[in-house]
Amino acid sequence: MKKRALVLFSLLSLGLLAVVFFLFTRKNTESDTVPQLLSDRKISEIEEIAISNQYDSYSVYQEAGGFAIADLPMENVNPDYLLMLLDEAARIEYQEQVSAADKQLTESSLAAFGLDRPIGSALIRYTTGENLTLLFGEAERVSGGCYFMVKGDKAVYLMDNSRVVRFLQPLKRFFDLEIVPVRSVPSPLSTIKYLHLSGRAFPEPVIISEISADDEDSTREALGFGAATHVIKSPQLHKIDQKEAIEVFGSLSGLLNIEVLDYNCSDAALAQYGFGDPFVKAEYIYDKGDGSVPVRIVLRTVMHQGSYILVRDDQRIVHRIEKKAFLVTSYEKLAARSFFTPFITDVQSIQINSGGKSYRFELSGEDNRSLKAVLNSAELHMDLFRKFYTLLVSASSDGRLIQPDPAKAGAAPQAGPVLTVSFSYRDPFKKPDTMSFASGTLRRHYVTVNGITEFACLERYAQVLDTALQALAKGTDFRTDW
Repeated sequence: MKKRALVLFSLLSLGLLAVVFFLFTRKNTESDTVPQLLSDRKISEIEEIAISNQYDSYSVYQEAGGFAIADLPMENVNPDYLLMLLDEAARIEYQEQVSAADKQLTESSLAAFGLDRPIGSALIRYTTGENLTLLFGEAERVSGGCYFMVKGDKAVYLMDNSRVVRFLQPLKRFFDLEIVPVRSVPSPLSTIKYLHLSGRAFPEPVIISEISADDEDSTREALGFGAATHVIKSPQLHKIDQKEAIEVFGSLSGLLNIEVLDYNCSDAALAQYGFGDPFVKAEYIYDKGDGSVPVRIVLRTVMHQGSYILVRDDQRIVHRIEKKAFLVTSYEKLAARSFFTPFITDVQSIQINSGGKSYRFELSGEDNRSLKAVLNSAELHMDLFRKFYTLLVSASSDGRLIQPDPAKAGAAPQAGPVLTVSFSYRDPFKKPDTMSFASGTLRRHYVTVNGITEFACLERYAQVLDTALQALAKGTDFRTDW
């Protein structure tokens, strides 16, 4: 009995497979059907297409050797969408004829195709003086195609959805989705040469600049940061946090819209949206990376009905966009947590005051291999010193800006420093970089970097560093985790 059931199941399975194979091959055969033509013209023969649908009524027309579409600014129109519409008006294709041309169509039979009340129409005028009006009805349930007919004829046809969609879409859908072009290089870090972030989201403008190898002042300014592609120039000088920069810079390239809300806006209309006082204003120099000249771009963004909306430059087109990284970043996110990370070969001397003692390191050598370090006139074992140097440059903040105490004078520490570190460089024109640690709150030290106090560091860092200094002076090992 069990064997018989298995045989029956196998036969049923084979039967189901045969049905599936039949339907699959039939579908493929149908999809491979060559479309038929009601009209076959050249695009250049189109004089005008007057379109009316549930969204808009507008015209596409020849102008100055090309084509214009309604009152849309042509530099922002998607050329592919427009070309497809022109092709669909020149070559009117249909998949099949569903009603005979000699059959009398009644109102009820037209209603079966949604053609008693067409959802759209397209009057196509040709340069030859001939006209053709297409009337569009409902979608066919299985294929998704659209029933249509030519005004004045009795036959009903089925058009593939891919060729009818532009006749029935809103006029604003012809805008290019691309607000900012896609970059041609893998990393966004090389695309942003300069970035100025301002608006209500930023208490102070944040200015970021690329470090140029050809600019001595730029590279000298960044000596204290070691390997860095960009620095924050304002409100204060910082190395950029590379992870955050990749997110933010990436969001400023290849920026697409979800939809166009408005266009050809007057100053009053833009002000009504709130663009006079933007939430975020991003001004930047964008290098696409394809050899073209870098361009200056200005984006202004506000919140509107729960979404972010944006205008670029002076285009007067209002785009709705997704929440992007440049809209939710901040100064403290963009600033690297590490205070100073100079290459060891760029440093000439280090002065440290810790635990009431003074330590002075002198470095010499032509390169990393020949590097030597002396502490208070005593030469150090280089493996131990390199380990200590790694600890020294690991000083970093918790990523939160210090909130000034209203009862005190700003965020400046009230007590004297417990630790001071100063880096002097081999470049004689580079000023020393200094960080000073003083008692703060919640087991943290306020860190004053070159005279500015913005961030705090765990007290543990100064404690571990002091222990390491004492061990290094004796030539013994030490821990570096803090």
